[in-house]
Amino acid sequence: MLELKAVILIAIFLAFGLFIILLCCLRLFRPYHTIIHMRQTEHNQKLVDECPMIKQYRPTPWMINGHIQTIFSDKCRKIPRINFTRILLPVSNNGQIALDWSTIPVRNQPVLLICHGLVGGSHTAYIRWMVKFAHKTLNLCCVIHHARGCGRSQLASPTIFSGVFTSDLHKTIQYIRSIIGSHTPLFGLGYSYGAGTLTKYIGEQMDRCSLTAAISCCASYDYVLTANKLEKGLNTRTYNKQLTQTLISYLKSHENQFKDSTHLNLRDAYKARTMRQYDTATAVPLFGYDDVIDYYKEGSSAQWIQHIRIPTLLLSALDDPICCIKGLPLSSVCENEYIIAVLTKEGGHVGWLQGWWPAKYTWENTVIIEYIRAILKERNYVWHEDDTNDEYEQLSIEFTNLEDESLEESYL
Repeated sequence: MLELKAVILIAIFLAFGLFIILLCCLRLFRPYHTIIHMRQTEHNQKLVDECPMIKQYRPTPWMINGHIQTIFSDKCRKIPRINFTRILLPVSNNGQIALDWSTIPVRNQPVLLICHGLVGGSHTAYIRWMVKFAHKTLNLCCVIHHARGCGRSQLASPTIFSGVFTSDLHKTIQYIRSIIGSHTPLFGLGYSYGAGTLTKYIGEQMDRCSLTAAISCCASYDYVLTANKLEKGLNTRTYNKQLTQTLISYLKSHENQFKDSTHLNLRDAYKARTMRQYDTATAVPLFGYDDVIDYYKEGSSAQWIQHIRIPTLLLSALDDPICCIKGLPLSSVCENEYIIAVLTKEGGHVGWLQGWWPAKYTWENTVIIEYIRAILKERNYVWHEDDTNDEYEQLSIEFTNLEDESLEESYL
């Protein structure tokens, strides 16, 4: 009798295993067409045609939802070793930000400026794989713009980072332009929190923006909707809790700057259990807002999309468990000839993993490079995509050495 039960149990496990394998095989060969929103112009259609990967995303077969994609991408991928060099750039209110350069740029070399996610930096997997792929495929010089106090940098003044204010990003772009000149292509790329800040910035700048083009990945276009989403169901105990603890850790690492602050009560901030509570205890009093909703509304980039005047690619996944995709104003996108918005059915938050075991490059890495290459081709910009050699003149920058220390935990 026991032997019969054991045989039945084994048969059930085998049947379940075969079912999973069959399901993965079906997912592997199933077409996964993306949803593209844009104003129908000859220019936009040509850009889309130059980017074949933009039309289809085939996810890792066994990653059946956005939660698996999000967690695996953040926690399970190997982080490549890259030796960055750092410069500390002075900004307003006696602050400073860290800029990490993948290489010392040479004359005429296109530059990719990358804005990280919430309390992220050049140590995170998604940033490093993007840098490695950009160098490997297009030989781009990559610069990581760190928000105040992020990326192992010190907070120089009692002012925390905030997506509402884009002056630090503007200072970074001005600084890079002072080095590479006005004619060398400079592309902006943002992930998550950084994507929202970048999108808001290029909208604010309108036709004054000195970026050649911009790419936004997994942005929260409406912070009110995203805060509401993070407070529903299990999100409160998972993503919201982790992100809030990340922000509290950030504040604790710089608490010496706030001990004498009359606007911020550290005890209240450390008690926060959600991002809304954290922002209520920190950003609202520090920046003088009436309430957190007022703060979120001003920081949201959705209202600025209609004002964008440079080529811009927006990438988001419909199953993003963190940022609410409903905040993307599709009507504004389709009325703006400069924007192409691509939505994938799967991909999670900063995921877009592909292949049976997705250890390295992701779908958005390829799409971003295809888009940049298409923009360069459109402008007839000639650049040698192989490694730079001695015949190119290196530009002059004074760097502060940044050793590649033991990698910290990466954050979303």
